[in-house]
Amino acid sequence: MNIQELANHLEIEESQCLELTELFLKTSSTELTHLESAIGKKDLVTIERMAHSIKGSAVILGLSEIHEAAKKIEIAARENRLMEINRGVLMIREKLGWMAEVLQGKK
Repeated sequence: MNIQELANHLEIEESQCLELTELFLKTSSTELTHLESAIGKKDLVTIERMAHSIKGSAVILGLSEIHEAAKKIEIAARENRLMEINRGVLMIREKLGWMAEVLQGKK
């Protein structure tokens, strides 16, 4: 992720883009924690709801890999496919970690 490219894509200033990205990271990390808790409880409704929220936020920011992973989790929750849900969660965690590193370098 290049912050300047993302800012250009969203037609906003780089500082605004950093704020949005930090907000996305914070919110998505919290939602992913709730999703992981729901996996332990096999609460497919909450899994689907959290994945849907992450998916929507990611698409707005043009984060296609996170969007696609969340979409797969959402579908897998409807079909009770926990292994696929776990794979998606790992991928999103990895991407969020990478985003956090990028943002840390911008401060």
